[in-house]
Amino acid sequence: MELQRAVKLALVAAPGVAAHVTPERIRAGNARPEDAPVIIMAPAQVDILGRASGGQVVADVSMKLHVWTAADASDIAHQITSAAMLALMDAPRVDGVQVDEWERPAMTWVPDPAPALSFAHAVIALRAVLRWRAG
Repeated sequence: MELQRAVKLALVAAPGVAAHVTPERIRAGNARPEDAPVIIMAPAQVDILGRASGGQVVADVSMKLHVWTAADASDIAHQITSAAMLALMDAPRVDGVQVDEWERPAMTWVPDPAPALSFAHAVIALRAVLRWRAG
């Protein structure tokens, strides 16, 4: 999806993210990471809202970014998460898509579901209304 690519590019370009997370460790997926730090973009939820003029489609898209770091690196987790939220305050440019609405990111810290693995885990929620020409 083009939105995922645009979000990844915004994160890669953010110095506070790039200082701790290499581009190949910002990826799509839904599995718990083997090691950290990593940002995993969970599959998006897409709700088609209908059609717009000129053969366009309008959709509400929600996605979650999971920021994982070692539990003993909580200061780094905060730096990465803060930089990611700042990088996504405004809508990223999405090729071939008009961003009609962009909500500011929302973040929550989530307890590690497997405490023995000792990860710090934050979830950043993103939501947008997108419009594109159906081809």
